[in-house]
Amino acid sequence: MRRFAGGTAVLAAAALLLALAGQAAAAGKVTLLIHPTLYQAAGGPKGVVADLEREKGIRVTVVTAPYTKIKDKAVLSFAAGGGEFDVVTLIGPWINQETVGFFEPLDGYIRKAPADYAYEDLIESLRQTARVPKPGGPAYAIPYRVGTGIVYYRKDLFAKAGLSIPKTWEEFLAAAKKLTEPGVYGVVQRGKPGEHVEQDFKRYLFSTGHGTISDDGKRCLLDQPDSIRVLEVFGTHFFNGWAPPDMLAYGRDEYRNAMMQGRAAMGVFFSPYWGIMKDSQKSKVAEHLGWFLVPTLDGKNVGATLNSGWFAVMDKKSKNKQEAWELMMALTNKKNQLRGGLEWANGPVRTSVYQNPEFQKKFPVAQGWLTAISRGQEDAQHPRSAEISDVVSKEVINFLQKKKSAAQAMKDACRQVNSFL
Repeated sequence: MRRFAGGTAVLAAAALLLALAGQAAAAGKVTLLIHPTLYQAAGGPKGVVADLEREKGIRVTVVTAPYTKIKDKAVLSFAAGGGEFDVVTLIGPWINQETVGFFEPLDGYIRKAPADYAYEDLIESLRQTARVPKPGGPAYAIPYRVGTGIVYYRKDLFAKAGLSIPKTWEEFLAAAKKLTEPGVYGVVQRGKPGEHVEQDFKRYLFSTGHGTISDDGKRCLLDQPDSIRVLEVFGTHFFNGWAPPDMLAYGRDEYRNAMMQGRAAMGVFFSPYWGIMKDSQKSKVAEHLGWFLVPTLDGKNVGATLNSGWFAVMDKKSKNKQEAWELMMALTNKKNQLRGGLEWANGPVRTSVYQNPEFQKKFPVAQGWLTAISRGQEDAQHPRSAEISDVVSKEVINFLQKKKSAAQAMKDACRQVNSFL
């Protein structure tokens, strides 16, 4: 009897080992190429990827790369036949007619997703960025992280000056003039050549309801009357002394510090800076900081501006497509988008997160962010987007240095941009 019992125990142990081996063989695996900041916004190694392995048995190999290298690594993999990375994170402009041929179309996966994934809860403007061509093309990406433009301002200085919140750019200029006093500039913006001045100008430009080129990618829009006018607005602060005289040397840190140190009354900022600027240990004006939506020329559709988003795409040559889709859902589902926003400094892509009471308590500006993201657009989704950005920077600087009028700078910009289109 003892021998039989022992034999049974051995058989049971062997069966258990076989079962575990079978589970290990069946366990999925997936490789993710991601920017390191985005990885931390998913909780790093103890966050979403750890949960996915524990809950679904899917092991995630994470490869991180800086902004300047992530596209190169992805393109090299695609060009070599693909399959090295199952899921890749890319910014909106990199999702275009030239690249989507390497991506797995996602509409079929979206239709079969569990009801609680709630694809429609992803902000509409971001869902449209993921569709090529627009509008109504196939979905090739899922939005994962987003920031937008919003005006952060000194409530105490507005109250002292008796100012109401500007809804038009003309009202914004009038406020900038009135707020400028010894030691305090009415407006602070970035003017440093390159992405700094280019991105800050575009937060003004996109308030017109359009960006640098038409949706079909065939026509430059920088020479339109409204584009020229917002460039004039962008320069008016600087020319009249309502912005720092060394604005052309201002990058991210300089313009953020000017606001936090009390040397500026307002500026159009990248929305995620709220947390830093409200940090009382870093900011002298944290208790006075408020926000309002980016103005427009006519006071309508206030809040329209430039969105800056990251999206997850699936390699068309992936050998682990179901696991890849599970990872994409895990990164972007309701639970992890809320957790990311509250705990990991992610910029959420879901309407429900911005409407969540806990998120609103931590970020009183949440409704403003949602409005701005919903009305905003991504930058040009074109294979030559980098060259287009270089042209915008160069011609805006030409205007700020008074080498050209706003009209001439934008006309010359379109001449160059149209050669790319």
